[in-house]
Amino acid sequence: MNVSILLPTRNGGRQLEDCIRSVLAQPFELELVVSDNASDDITVEVLRSFAGDSRMKVVRQPEPLSVTENWMRALEAATGDHVLLVGDDDCLLEGTVAGLERTLEEFDAPDVVSFGAYGYAFPGAFGEGAPAHYSETLFANDPRLPTRGVLSRSERERCVRDYFSFEVRICPNMQTTLVSRAALLSLRNGAFRAPYPDFYAVNALLLTAPTWAIDDRNHVVVGISPKSFGRTLKGGGTDAGRAYLGIDTTFPGYLPGTDMINGTYLFLERLLQDYGPELHPTAISRSNYVYRQSYAWYLDFRLGNIDGRELRRRMRMLSARDWLGFLRELGSRFGPTMIRNHARVDERSEIASVWSNMRPLPQTRTIAEFAAWASARDGAGTPARRG
Repeated sequence: MNVSILLPTRNGGRQLEDCIRSVLAQPFELELVVSDNASDDITVEVLRSFAGDSRMKVVRQPEPLSVTENWMRALEAATGDHVLLVGDDDCLLEGTVAGLERTLEEFDAPDVVSFGAYGYAFPGAFGEGAPAHYSETLFANDPRLPTRGVLSRSERERCVRDYFSFEVRICPNMQTTLVSRAALLSLRNGAFRAPYPDFYAVNALLLTAPTWAIDDRNHVVVGISPKSFGRTLKGGGTDAGRAYLGIDTTFPGYLPGTDMINGTYLFLERLLQDYGPELHPTAISRSNYVYRQSYAWYLDFRLGNIDGRELRRRMRMLSARDWLGFLRELGSRFGPTMIRNHARVDERSEIASVWSNMRPLPQTRTIAEFAAWASARDGAGTPARRG
C-alpha cells in the first residue's frame, strides 16, 4: 500500500512529537505530510528534529489558515494512492499500516475503509487537575451496519439521509477513514468544506465512492486535548474555539447552543448544494435540529453552564412551529430509557454527562504511554476489535 499520512497542525508542539514518532515507527514506506499552519510555538523545533527522515514532507503556511484550508494544503502535497489524516494530538498504533493493508487485500481494494479508534483524553483535558481518560471505542457504529465487511450502497445512502435528521450512524471522522486519493479528489467541490471538513468528506464519500469496507479493529488513538477539534465542539463551542477552527456557525434561523449541532446544520447545507440530485427529496429536519439544540440547553443548565434566566431567554427564541416540532420529537422519544438518561445527568461532571464512555486512566500522562498500555494489554501488533 502506497499511503500518505496527512498531519495538519497549528501550535501542536506539546503533543506533536508523539504523533510523528507513531507514524515514522510504522515499518512501511510511507509519506508523512505535515502542513504547519503558521505555528508560533515549539512546533518548528519539533519538526526540525525529524528533518533527517526522508519520509516526512513539511509544508509551512506563512499566515494562519482555517482548519479546512490547512487540510486541503496537506492533501495537495500528498502523492500516495491512499490517504489517512491524523491530528497533532492523535497517535497511530503499532501495526496500523500493516493492518489496514491486510484489510485492503481482504476486501479487494475498496476505495474507502472505515475502522475503529480508541479515544484518549490527555490529563487536564476535562478541567484543571483531571486525570487522563480513555474509551475503548471512540464511536460506535449503528448496530444495523455490518461489524466487518462491505458496506452496500443502500446502507451508505441511508447513513447520509439519516444524518439530515441528526442521527449519526457511522463515524464521520477522517482519523478513522482510509481513503483512496482518487476518490477524495473526485468529490465535486473539493475534498474538504467548512465548517467541519471531515464530516463533509465522509458523507460525500458515502454517496460517491465506488466501494466501502468496514474494519472492526481499532487502528488509531484519537486524542482529546483542550484545543482539539472534538473537545472544542463537544464543549459547546467558544469564540476562541471558532477562531482556532476558522469557522462561523451562524445561519438564518440558527439557535444558540452547541457548535456541534450548528456546524452539522451548515455542513448538511453544503452537502445539499453539492449533491442535491443524489439526495432529493431529503431536507434538513428543523424539528430534530430544535430538539437536539434544546437538549443541549438542558444539559448546559444541569451542568451549571447557563442559569435559568438564560435558559428561558433561549426558549423564547423558539417559534410556534419550532415548539410543535420539539413536542413531536419529544413525544417520539419519551419513555423509560429517556427518563433514565435524564436522571443520570451528572450536575458536576462534564465527563459523565458529555463523554459518558470515558474511563479514568491516571497512570498515563501521554498518548504514547496510552498506546503502549493498550498494546501490552491487547497484544503487541494486534489492534483490539471494537465493542
